[in-house]
Amino acid sequence: MLKIMLFIDGTWLYSNTPRLADSYGKGDFQLDFGRLPQVLAEELRSQLNELDVHVVRTYLFGSYAANYDPQDHEVVQRRLDFFFRLKEEYHYELETFPINFRGRRLRRVDRDPSDPFEPKEKCVDISLATSILYYAAMPNAYDIAVAVVGDQDFKPVLQHARRLGKQVALVSIQGSCAPEFADPRDEAGVKDFDIIWLDDLLHRLELKYERHQLECQSPGHVGDRRVWTTFHPRKGQKFFCDACREAFAQQRQEIQHEYLSGNAAAGEAGAQVELGAALRGLIKKKVAERGFGFIQGADGQDYFFHITDIEPGFAFETLDEGRAVDFVVKKVPEFERAGAAQNVLPVTEPNAASVSDTES
Repeated sequence: MLKIMLFIDGTWLYSNTPRLADSYGKGDFQLDFGRLPQVLAEELRSQLNELDVHVVRTYLFGSYAANYDPQDHEVVQRRLDFFFRLKEEYHYELETFPINFRGRRLRRVDRDPSDPFEPKEKCVDISLATSILYYAAMPNAYDIAVAVVGDQDFKPVLQHARRLGKQVALVSIQGSCAPEFADPRDEAGVKDFDIIWLDDLLHRLELKYERHQLECQSPGHVGDRRVWTTFHPRKGQKFFCDACREAFAQQRQEIQHEYLSGNAAAGEAGAQVELGAALRGLIKKKVAERGFGFIQGADGQDYFFHITDIEPGFAFETLDEGRAVDFVVKKVPEFERAGAAQNVLPVTEPNAASVSDTES
């Protein structure tokens, strides 16, 4: 039995989904990542004259927006939910990195036309290349690396993996693939099999949503809580219907305008904290009727959080003022403006350290 590992450039694949949709002739096409490893293994097996293959691991490398304009919260949350689903339901190994938008909108069309800002993705390509070579050098980790990529920058790592005695299979998208990868003569020496085109597999890889009923758990829900949806919450995640999610988004904008423009203390200007940093803090203020609050972090800064920023399995009602919590910095504090928190998790161990304890 041959062992294979999948290495997926998630940013490239995600950005090329519209191209796949056009190829398939269905504008709302979505890729079924749950079936992707199995389908690619079947395609590889057919090129190996039905020799048995086993998918040892599936790695996906990607990025997500951070420190962005609150108007884009729902878009970012969908990406994070997607990552959680890959990990929890499909057992992907994930390597994800934040992109600092410095408070701006995600889409260029939504930003000031005179703003020269360009978001910079870091580490994704390097992390993918490093992983391919790391496991290639590890005895018996895999026999075949299946690289789902299109960027020519991966050429050296594919060549070196083969020099280490591993076989390489390339999976790509027509029109988004480097010519050297698509070359059937393989003069670049990057692959051991015919390239596998995702365009030819879309009928087997289409994600088909089935409508089902779930109970909306928003405290402000109006009407029957049982609603029809195609959304599948991850394990322990609360479900909020579309109407309540839209209300949350509007509420966030109002709060951003009302509280983060000077009404909420932001601590001393100039304090250094990294985007994505894990901090401990205390619930400083809680506005129960509106489902949000502020955390005073161990760095002396204030961080806004919403009911939707709390980790699954924990209720907003349990976060009383003065309670210790752990959280991840979603937006860095600026002068006279609070930061923002996500992945808020109540500290449950006995004698949890207070903010002053963590500073000492």
